[in-house]
Amino acid sequence: MAETDEVGMSESAATQNVSGPQCRRFEDSEALDNTLAEFVAQRLSEGVEARGSATLVVSGGSTPLGFFRCLAAITLPWSNIQITLADERWVPVDHPDSNEGQLRRIFPASALISMLSLRGEGDTPEQQVAYLNQRLQGSAPFDLVILGMGNDAHTASLFPDAPQLQAGLDTTATAACLLVDPPTAPHQRISMSLARLLNAEQIIVHVTGEEKAHMLQTAWASNAPEQYPIAAILRQQGTPVTVFSDRPVRLDP
Repeated sequence: MAETDEVGMSESAATQNVSGPQCRRFEDSEALDNTLAEFVAQRLSEGVEARGSATLVVSGGSTPLGFFRCLAAITLPWSNIQITLADERWVPVDHPDSNEGQLRRIFPASALISMLSLRGEGDTPEQQVAYLNQRLQGSAPFDLVILGMGNDAHTASLFPDAPQLQAGLDTTATAACLLVDPPTAPHQRISMSLARLLNAEQIIVHVTGEEKAHMLQTAWASNAPEQYPIAAILRQQGTPVTVFSDRPVRLDP
């Protein structure tokens, strides 16, 4: 059985939690990647069938690589699907640290025809943020947002102790994107704001490994987004959140 829970309950019993995110645990990262890709593909197909288009927000880093490869192998109406990123480093797309570059090395060009690039063609990150905020103003909710989490509990580029964290976590903010100067990570970043990330039909938090599973539980228990930014995603009640993990994660009420 590829998908399990830590106490042997059925999936429906294990994942239902009216007080917080659902949690889906998998035997290994391969099973997680395949199931997540199938889940995303189904939701995107449903969006295209219902409205003629669908939107997917993904995150960079090493964790989603297997998921990206699985999703790229699925036949989808990509011309009707817009992919964008939750955050991007202010580097050229061909730079090894570029999240967009990572996508372009894995997905076929046909899947990225409609991609909204956070890096774009702006001469400065300030200009690009202004363009993105204008472009995304008043846009419909995203169909799916796939978020990762760093070992410090940052998500997107909402880093603990970043000077812009308070602005990024402001759920009343009208800006979809902001410029972030991470205190402990390289490169300036363009990040979607918490308010824009939550403007979605569903959010998936994708984590692997014991360290991140433990950090996710710590962030949940603390309920302190200023210290653990992922808590702002986990603790809100407006947008459904599901955790996909290859380790047990307990988010008790």
